[in-house]
Amino acid sequence: MPPVVPVFLVGVVSAPLVKKMVKPIVRGTIKTSVKLAAGAKRAAHEANEELSDIAAEASAEILASEPQRGDNGRQPAKKAARQATAKAGS
Repeated sequence: MPPVVPVFLVGVVSAPLVKKMVKPIVRGTIKTSVKLAAGAKRAAHEANEELSDIAAEASAEILASEPQRGDNGRQPAKKAARQATAKAGS
């Protein structure tokens, strides 16, 4: 029967050494992951701002190109009266 205790002892003795070597690698991996996540979050925020700006510009263009209407969907009374007077005078 092969000796089991020496293999176990090798594991017990080498575990702290392996831990010391692996810990910086794991820490570096986590740091890199955090940096990548922060960069992705920043890029998503900038893209969201850009899309919001484009949507606001498009809304402003649509509102500027449509004729002004009152709350009930009709032109305000003063503007309608001016247009009626202008048409009658022509």
